[in-house]
Formats: sequence, C-alpha cells, structure tokens
Amino acid sequence: MQGAQDVMQNGYKVEYAYKGEIRTGYVQFMGNNSKGNAKFAFVGTNNEGYITTFHTESGKSFWKMLNGENTPVINPK
Repeated sequence: MQGAQDVMQNGYKVEYAYKGEIRTGYVQFMGNNSKGNAKFAFVGTNNEGYITTFHTESGKSFWKMLNGENTPVINPK
C-alpha cells in the first residue's frame, strides 16, 4: 500500500473510463524498458476514492486506457 500511496502523493491525477464510469487514477513515470518504451506505475480508484488497483503499465496499453487510443499524452486533472 505504501507504493500506491506514494504514486497518489507524487504522481499525476488523471481521469479514465472504466465500465461506463469516469474514474480517477494516479500515474507516475517509472522509466523506460530496454526497448525504450515508457513504463508507468498506475493507481486506480473507485467512485468513493478507495484504491482498487496498483500495477505497472507499458506505454502502449497505458495510453489506450487513458486516451482510448495509442496517443502518448497525459492530461492531468
């Protein structure tokens, strides 16, 4: 839980669609993998603000989750 709390305190707050709802999440850049692709720590919350997930995401799947397409842009909320 400490890792997730660190991402929430030091990362960027974002909104994302999940099962028809707009949820709040937090992301933090972790660095690049050996192929140069970005890796992010991600914390997802429910509609009450409780942590529901904490994991790493590769750039490609991360961008699709945030933007609905593979567009490498983070729009903080």
